[in-house]
Amino acid sequence: MAPVILVTFAGRQKRMDILTQYIRKAIADGIIDEWHIWDFTRSSPDNDWVTQEFGPARFMGHKAPYQQKGKVSPQASFRASAKIEHDLHIAVLPNGDSEHCFEFVVGGWNNLQSVVRKIPTREMNSPARTQEETIWTKATPGVLSPSVANDIVLYVDPAGTPSLQVNGVTLGRWPELNLSGGASVMVRGGWGADLELCDVNAPIQRYVGNPKEEMPYWQAYDYYARRLDAFSDAVFLKCDDDIVYVDVEKLNGFIEFRRANPHYFLVSANVVNNGVCAYLQQASGAIPANIGHFEHPPGGFGGSLWLSGERATQLHDFFLGRERKSLPLPKASVEWTERQSINFVAWLGKDLVHMALPKCDDEYALTVGLPTFLDRPSAIYSDFTVSHLSFGPQENGLDLDRLLDGYDALMRATLGLANTQQELPENGVAWGQDRRRIG
Repeated sequence: MAPVILVTFAGRQKRMDILTQYIRKAIADGIIDEWHIWDFTRSSPDNDWVTQEFGPARFMGHKAPYQQKGKVSPQASFRASAKIEHDLHIAVLPNGDSEHCFEFVVGGWNNLQSVVRKIPTREMNSPARTQEETIWTKATPGVLSPSVANDIVLYVDPAGTPSLQVNGVTLGRWPELNLSGGASVMVRGGWGADLELCDVNAPIQRYVGNPKEEMPYWQAYDYYARRLDAFSDAVFLKCDDDIVYVDVEKLNGFIEFRRANPHYFLVSANVVNNGVCAYLQQASGAIPANIGHFEHPPGGFGGSLWLSGERATQLHDFFLGRERKSLPLPKASVEWTERQSINFVAWLGKDLVHMALPKCDDEYALTVGLPTFLDRPSAIYSDFTVSHLSFGPQENGLDLDRLLDGYDALMRATLGLANTQQELPENGVAWGQDRRRIG
């Protein structure tokens, strides 16, 4: 099977709620097989929301904090399949004790030694612990295999005593750790070792990047490029977290166009609020002159729309007010060789062989650098429309809450979901006042 995988760099809850409904619909309809949510959140509330909303973590960068993985009790062992070269960290949080937890480090010190520690729960993710107590240590050379998914089993006997097996070998048994009441289990990598949980195969998966990186997106491309054998047959879609309209009925046509045209390196959707697309939409007559002049952005980057929240608001209002939610291009597909914004794009899994990107401007690399190097143009596909809420420079002048209300109402009408606000008005402008009352 050649799966369709959507990649989204998340995530701002206020902007991503609407997209989530569209993509869950596409998954339910069998159009998209997997949605990979890369957690590059910058605030604690957004991180909490992404963690709660999008299911189990499949991958964690080596600097990522602990992630919930499962539970253990005398009635049920904890099992995991973990691909990691060294420094697998397992935190066991006993039920009924919110103050302390036990940390199992498997294959620490470059895969030579394992330890068990008692630590304050509040210091789990702290790089400078003040009350860490080592209660067990053992030489375990080569305990983790770098080439296979390591089989991890944490067992608790009827008396509450835990023991840990790795690849069929028992590392130890600890009668002094009473887990008769059960515990939750969290995991992470560390000290340069990324962690992949190979038993996580849900349709929606989280990928937790290293936090606080200034240009973090290279981590996602690097992940897929290093797994070319697993993904070479896939079709990849990548969309921004603030895509607020998706023509789900036309999404499959976009995917099939991508499959049928392998000579294009990248294929973009027809995007509302995208400088290049707006220029082409107006050139076709889809955007009238009274909405404003949308020039060819110099070199495909920037331009007056990119800079202006007021112009973006006017364009969004025009789109929301249209009965037919499309802004056709001059042709069914437009070949493009300059830079363009990658708000919703597609590439083929076989091209991951070229996509082991370093820390860089991924948009430039995907739309200029690689197509130029490979002598392969990109294209914009007219018959699949999405709407992109905003670029950074547009933020100050954007009528954000009103537009989000409008797109939320459109989403609910499109997908047939209950709407607790007023119905979508004919002029597409006057929306309800409080999105918190929705759904």
